[in-house]
Formats: sequence, structure tokens, C-alpha cells
Amino acid sequence: MARTTLRDFPRTRFLWLSACIATALAMLLGGAAPAAAKAGQTASPAAQSSMLKKQRGQRHPHKGRRARQGRARRAQSRRARQATRKVSISSNAAIGRRKAKAAPATSSDSGVLDAGFENGLFNWNTAGVGEVLPTVVSDTVRSGGSAARVALTGTEHRSELILGGNGGGSTSGMIEFGEGDEYWYGFSFYIVSMVYGRPGAHNLIMQFKGDDDGSPAFGLQLWDYEGDDEEYEDNPKGLWSHGPSMDGDRFLAPVAEHEWHDVAIHFKASGSGAGFYEVYLDSNLVDSRSGVSMIADGASYAYIKDGLYRNGDEIPGDSEIRLDAARLGHSAADVAVG
Repeated sequence: MARTTLRDFPRTRFLWLSACIATALAMLLGGAAPAAAKAGQTASPAAQSSMLKKQRGQRHPHKGRRARQGRARRAQSRRARQATRKVSISSNAAIGRRKAKAAPATSSDSGVLDAGFENGLFNWNTAGVGEVLPTVVSDTVRSGGSAARVALTGTEHRSELILGGNGGGSTSGMIEFGEGDEYWYGFSFYIVSMVYGRPGAHNLIMQFKGDDDGSPAFGLQLWDYEGDDEEYEDNPKGLWSHGPSMDGDRFLAPVAEHEWHDVAIHFKASGSGAGFYEVYLDSNLVDSRSGVSMIADGASYAYIKDGLYRNGDEIPGDSEIRLDAARLGHSAADVAVG
């Protein structure tokens, strides 16, 4: 074995120092890898998830595209369902403005609009009520458990309801009858007390009113009038016609107080003389005409009003009636009182 001499010592020391430095570097580098691994293990779950998703996306880029396409299809499907819900109309929905092509049903899909006051003033509106709002009562009824009380006092002119609506003052849902619309309309009335009209003072309980400022083309009123030649002296109190489609004011039939009377009207609306009507009182045909205009001149449609409309200044006093069993349908059976 060679011996180390003093002359060789510097070189030996250099080699020793080099070995020590190499060993230290190896130890430092070996510790960095576990630290990095440990740092990866202690990363937040969100960061780890993001890293994994990125790695999966890099390995399988087509899966990411399919996921995005699936999300887009699901979003489009949701938008389509929402649009369908917005335009869908339930069978009970009230009919919108313009024409009443199909009467809405309140409890079934029969196509019958039931405005018989069992649900308050539902299926009516009060946009043209006048001075006095009709009230729902249960003391005197034709069917069910409720009827409408309509009363005027003093010189009050009007207390009327318009067919169609949710009982409020908006005309939304009002039933409008345009050219060629054919329906049956029925209602019942009961005279509690009455200051009857006479020629020169109308006293309407029902009318087809147009969307104009003129008088109705068709109306039913209560008069106490013996006639110009006393032709009605035996039964002066009765149901009279009103309006040009009914050839003016004519006696139709006697009506007694304190008992119910049922009215049914079969009609075809027209503003060009192509309409007709049949009026039944207590199941008896009391008037009918064809080739008439149920829609007044200057009006684009007609709508139904029920209640009391009178010349209060000319026939002042207390008048009160009950209304009940109002229905709109497509046959006599639809509007018959049950």
C-alpha cells in the first residue's frame, strides 16, 4: 500500500472535500423529491380535482366534448319545456280578448261556462258595474247555494255585471262574440220589487252590448205598460224586447213577481245581418228572428251584460232582483237549470 506523504496531502484533501460536497448534494436532492410528493399530497381537494380533470381531459379529449354537448342538449330541453309551460292553457282558463271561439269550463272540459255565483262573482267582471256592485247572497236561489242580489234605490241608474272574468274590475277574460259565433246563453231572474219602465225609459235586465258608445242591438227589459191600444191590460207587467235586432220595444210575455223565471237564448252573432236569435222564457219560445245583426252598427263585437240598467231620473225608486244559473254553452242542455 502506498503511503501518503506530505507532498501528496493537498491533493488528497481536495479529493476528500469533493467527496463530501458530492455526498451533501446527493442528500439535498434526495430530500427535495419526498417534499414535492408531500406537497402534492397536501394540496387542497379543489386543486387536486382540477388537476385530475385536466389530466383526464388530456388523456381523453373526446369525453370532454361529449360532456359539453350533453350539457347543451339538456339546457335546450329545459328551455323548450319552459316555453311549452308558458303557452299552455288549462281547460279552466278564461278566454282571452277578441272572440269567444270556445266557452271555458269552470269545473270540467264540457265547454260550458258556469257563472252561477257558486264561486262569488267568478266568470263575471265589474268593469261596467255602474253605481252599485251586485252582491252574492243565499236567501233566494234558483240552483246551488248562491245567487246575485242586484238593487237600485233613488235615482241610481245601473248595477250590472259583464260575462267573463275573475270577479274584478278588469275586462281580461270578458267573453266577446264576433261574426258567426253561435251559442246558447241562459240565466234566471227573480223580481223582489220593481219600479217598472215604460216607453221612454228603459229598464234592462240583460243586453248584448257592443264595443261602441251606442245602444245595444239586443236587450230584454221589464215594463209595466198596457200598450197604446190597451192590448196588454190583462198582463201589463212583463218581459219586453229592446234594440234594432228585436224590432224595437215589444211585449214578449208576462212575468210574475216573487218567483223564478228561466231565460234561454239561442243566437248567432253578426254585424252584417246574417245572425238570428230564439228567446225562451220558462221553456216557452216567446220570440225569434233571423237575418238580424246582434252586433250593433259601429261595433266590432258584442258582449253580455246582466243586472239592472234603467233611467233612474224617469223611474226612480227601489228596484231589486236576483240573478242565478247563468251559463254559456253550445246547446239547450248546456244552459238548462239543473
